[in-house]
Amino acid sequence: MDDALREIIQKYLPPTKLHIGRPRRDPRGLINGILYVLTTGCTWHDVPEKYGTKSTVHRYHLELCERGAYQAIFLDLLQSGYEIRKVDLTHCSTDTKDIPAKKGDLPAMMAIRR
Repeated sequence: MDDALREIIQKYLPPTKLHIGRPRRDPRGLINGILYVLTTGCTWHDVPEKYGTKSTVHRYHLELCERGAYQAIFLDLLQSGYEIRKVDLTHCSTDTKDIPAKKGDLPAMMAIRR
């Protein structure tokens, strides 16, 4: 993630925790870990340690999903004229558990809610 992208999405990221327990990891590394999973199609188990533990990166992803941050981030990127080609998502994959069945309910966690 480059500095221009970080500056745009910073306002959508969860606030840092109070000084209780362990400090939160750097959001840049966590976002890079999420982008690594999305672009490679690997499982959360295969996230490289340099981005954080698999559970930390996955929990951060779920927190962003619950906040609706992904949709807000991409809308802001489009409105601000950020060159989306810098974010290369051409090799993304979709986990089929997030695709609802014909008569099934929508899954509880979706990256972009409608």
